[in-house]
Amino acid sequence: MSKSDGFVYDEEFHEGVNIIRGDNGTGKSTVMDLLNYSLGAVVTEWTDEQRVCDWVLSEVEINGEPYCLKRDISESGQEKMLIREGRFGGFLGKVDGWYSYPYKRSKEKVSFSERLFELLGLPRHKTDEEKNLTMHQILRLMYVDQLSSITKLLKEDSVYDNPIYRRAIGEYLLGIDDLEAHNVRQELIQASREFDKVNAELSAIYRFFGNEASSINMQALDSKITEISKEVDAFLGKIRDLRAGKDEDLAPELAEHLDNLVSRIDELSKEKQDINESLHSSRAELIDTELFLRSLNDRKKALNSSKATYSFMGGVQFQYCPVCLQPLTEHAEEEVCHLCKQEHDAENRDFGYISMLNEIDFQIKESAFLIERFKLDIERLTASIPLINRKLEEAKVEYNSMLASVNDREALISELSSKVGFCRSQMTALEDRKADVIKVENLRNRKIEANSEISRMQDILDQLVNKQKQRFMNVNSRIEERAKKLLSEDDGYEKDFDSADEVAFDFAKDKMFVNNKGKFSASSMVILKNCVRLAIFLETVDDDEARLPNLLLMDNIEDKGMREERSQNFQHLIMRECQGIRSDYQLIFTTSMIASDLDGTSYCVGPYYKKGMHTLNFNMEPRAQ
Repeated sequence: MSKSDGFVYDEEFHEGVNIIRGDNGTGKSTVMDLLNYSLGAVVTEWTDEQRVCDWVLSEVEINGEPYCLKRDISESGQEKMLIREGRFGGFLGKVDGWYSYPYKRSKEKVSFSERLFELLGLPRHKTDEEKNLTMHQILRLMYVDQLSSITKLLKEDSVYDNPIYRRAIGEYLLGIDDLEAHNVRQELIQASREFDKVNAELSAIYRFFGNEASSINMQALDSKITEISKEVDAFLGKIRDLRAGKDEDLAPELAEHLDNLVSRIDELSKEKQDINESLHSSRAELIDTELFLRSLNDRKKALNSSKATYSFMGGVQFQYCPVCLQPLTEHAEEEVCHLCKQEHDAENRDFGYISMLNEIDFQIKESAFLIERFKLDIERLTASIPLINRKLEEAKVEYNSMLASVNDREALISELSSKVGFCRSQMTALEDRKADVIKVENLRNRKIEANSEISRMQDILDQLVNKQKQRFMNVNSRIEERAKKLLSEDDGYEKDFDSADEVAFDFAKDKMFVNNKGKFSASSMVILKNCVRLAIFLETVDDDEARLPNLLLMDNIEDKGMREERSQNFQHLIMRECQGIRSDYQLIFTTSMIASDLDGTSYCVGPYYKKGMHTLNFNMEPRAQ
């Protein structure tokens, strides 16, 4: 944490258990909240000390690779994140190597949640960003804070919270669902809303048309228009029989009008041809861009595979020259290529990885934008064709009618022309009504599609739930058994914990239960919450199928009137349980009641903050850049 280029908190946390200790009111929660914020959480309520700081920077290790994460502190709590590969050391004032990512994705950039999920190797929804989880959401299961209610399983969130999200957080991080079931549930809700909306609109239209509702269909309209069109053709045929003149027999003004009609027909024909050519071009561009986007995604996948392969295997070492096949001599300098003898910088190579990712992501976004634009162009051009056809047909009909209107038998011709005019007015009215019919038919089709989509989504969801059922039962059962064991070692402060037959938790409801009871004394609720959250961490840290990062922040182990002996017993419980973890992990907890055998040991981070001291020291000297 920094203020005016000076570090007000600068501590190194080690692998394993880390303890921040000090009297109440010395700012332990201040540090934990800032750690949570630095990893991507949204914070909207700052303490006075936090608000004075300019930014927070954390060095983290993701899948064995070091990265630095930096975020400015602002009132919105939704600041962008700067990410740099490599360890922190003297490069704070440098611009090179830092990449900026917004809180929310844009057309130009991915969000920092997208980038961190990618670095963590966590799957995300393939097409819809709105259906993905964010770092803020998964941190709700990684941080046990003081301000959330002790009855809540997850960290409270007044904005980004609902049962669907809570369930998704739990099932995703426990490795039960890869967001597929979560996305299907959201799509099922959308399909149900679409069905209800369309059904209500159709009902309103049917009420308006009354008894005529059954005849609202395109087939009936087309049939009527065809019938009237035949009448028009018959009338025009009679007119042509009455007339025998050629173009040269027409009056000059009539000939000029015919010339104008011919020009109009030519213009409309040219416009139709241009639309068809543009439509063909847009469709070709769409296909090319979709293929290019597919190749970009393949390149991104190959780049990630290359990065993973290099991290696992290291660089390729040649024993013989690939050109002349002579043995290669070893070079003493490590930072020199053994083949071409040119100097290379491993750190710059790592920078190149994230740079290439950014470039590919930019091209992917540009291609996606172009695809949407081409689709809109195709839709617009396709929609304009019926209007052009109609105008062209009207011009041709008028031209043919004018040809049939230059004979001397004006009386009969006038009568037939009047009938033709009436028929055309009927056809125009029917054509205008087609828009309403199209709307009704579209609504009918949308209703059928929505109903079909609901059935399809429900079938998929049922299949996914059945597929995930065994994993769900196994993981939850193991976590609940761990939690029951942890509660049994609470030293008898709560009799229900000693004789617990069943411990259960529910992410959607955000609740925890012991023997179907969800309410105990305040201090016992703190123990219950921490035991369940610790059990989740202990179960997932060595589970290859789980996705919860191997990090747990606990700032709530002695809240609500906790007695010193009970708190210290839980501290020892944490230490004992963590000794059995096989994977790399980090657990950070705070206490104002540090057990004497833990105080001053290598597990502790920073000094013991006595009353009057504060974790954020605003009198520290500026650190060298």
